[in-house]
Amino acid sequence: MRSTTEQPTHPELAAAVPFIAPEYLTGDFFARMGDWYHGDEPHPLHLHNFLRPELAAAVSTAVRGIPDWSPHAALYEGRMGKTEFWDEEADAGHEVTISQLAVRDIPALLDSGAMDPAHQQVIEQFLAFALLSDTLRDWIKAGTGLELRKRAFMEIAAYRRSDGLGAHQDLVPGRVLAMNFYLDENYRAEHGGRLSFRDGEGREHHIEPVYNSLSIIPIREDCWHWVEPFSSDTVGRYTIAIGQHLEGS
Repeated sequence: MRSTTEQPTHPELAAAVPFIAPEYLTGDFFARMGDWYHGDEPHPLHLHNFLRPELAAAVSTAVRGIPDWSPHAALYEGRMGKTEFWDEEADAGHEVTISQLAVRDIPALLDSGAMDPAHQQVIEQFLAFALLSDTLRDWIKAGTGLELRKRAFMEIAAYRRSDGLGAHQDLVPGRVLAMNFYLDENYRAEHGGRLSFRDGEGREHHIEPVYNSLSIIPIREDCWHWVEPFSSDTVGRYTIAIGQHLEGS
């Protein structure tokens, strides 16, 4: 990942410069982000070419290079109940809301010998940006004013043919945003797998998970989201998902 001397409009976001494309570090963008989050009609925010191109390419390659993926399924029950199935149980024909491949133990990716060292270094850099430092949280705060807690939920997922996510709400206590980094450079519209969102008035929005884009979903009591079935014959729709929670929750 190359270094850069570009400076964002907000000096406190200097740490984000090596990671986030410059058009998403301006005062005009943060004003637009604030209008989005605090507006009267909740909907997803979809940001194209979000990561620096060299970082996006490196993370995409590193994620594809992860050696161990597990079939993962889950059934949502009520507002917050969730039963998970892994490996053979995930493919056993249970009635489920979620069907995908996932990395079962993300911290283990950093263990010695767990994966190619170059790919491991990229994963470590991304984790530092997105979770272990305040870099991504400070970027969100600059646009929304949200004070986010340091502990967040992360998932690394991929999709096989017919995999998808049924309608759910993510009403985890304190969760305010769901973020998805899309990393499949081979994705095409005909592959399906769109992220869909419905607000309390029944308005729907649909987002194609195009390479190096970021979707951000506001989590609200009356809103639902889902992922339409993926239809490619090869594994794809590589995604890093992060759930963000309010400080003190």
